[in-house]
Amino acid sequence: MRLSAQEIYNKLVNDEHILELEGQIRFYLGDVNIIVKQKDVVGNIMQEWLQGWLDARGIEYAPSENTQMPPDFFLKPNDKTKDLLEVKAFNRNGSPGFDIADFRMYASEILEKPYMLDVDYLIFGYDMSDDGIVTIKDVWLKKVWQITRRMENYPINLQVKEGVIHKIRPGVWYSERVTDYAIFECLEDFISAIEETTFKEPKLRSSVASTWLAVFQRNYRAWCGEELNVPRWNDIKDKYDLVTDKKREKARTKLEMALIQKQKIEARVLRYQQDMIEARTDKQKERAEEGLEKAMNALETSLQKVADAQIQYDIWAN
Repeated sequence: MRLSAQEIYNKLVNDEHILELEGQIRFYLGDVNIIVKQKDVVGNIMQEWLQGWLDARGIEYAPSENTQMPPDFFLKPNDKTKDLLEVKAFNRNGSPGFDIADFRMYASEILEKPYMLDVDYLIFGYDMSDDGIVTIKDVWLKKVWQITRRMENYPINLQVKEGVIHKIRPGVWYSERVTDYAIFECLEDFISAIEETTFKEPKLRSSVASTWLAVFQRNYRAWCGEELNVPRWNDIKDKYDLVTDKKREKARTKLEMALIQKQKIEARVLRYQQDMIEARTDKQKERAEEGLEKAMNALETSLQKVADAQIQYDIWAN
């Protein structure tokens, strides 16, 4: 039986109700067996479990021989350019901690084989209780650009050690809470980020970076029969930078609060000035003068806060 990635997802979630199931990981050695309670082992085991599930359900597939690159399974064994399935899993109580691929290898792979961009990622978000009961909290079926994002210093989220680029890492695609950087909206923007990152990777910068996009577009056109309109990274990078948006909003709010406070103090200054004009006794005049002096000092401080807030707002607004 042949199933597409979408059909496998539907069967798991709708027919077999995987979100309602419970499991355990047991280890046997000699006459001793234990229930494994280490949560970090579940991710690797889920891929093996899915392979066993495919076998048990009589679903055709061919496993990949390259464990360093997606996919894990070819769902159409006689045509390894279509129906490609990659399996990922992570502890749902934290952020996705899995690797997508080595950046250099991935950039080279999709350059020569653009159909690798069509890999479906079947992602399990699991939980393990203190007594080792494993449950699946969420299942997603995504394309690579639907689970990746930019980061502060690179166009795509990466594992970087001592300035050296290693793995492509996922973003948090399932949260409605605003994070620092948005998930890519489309394949074109994802490719733009990949191309820009080739200029930041020393070995690629000195070899293929300058021609990477042209070669990719040529191969993509040959593969799918149409042109992929890839934007320049500088033209789109700001829409994925939510950090700047949040800081801009914070600076705007701070400026507004400073202006409101200044207006209140200016009203106090005018009130004490009026009190001085209307004073009928020396004591009334003295009280008004004291109040005016304090208000003028407060106004000076407030004006400085407005100026500082305006500078910060101008920085983030531009």
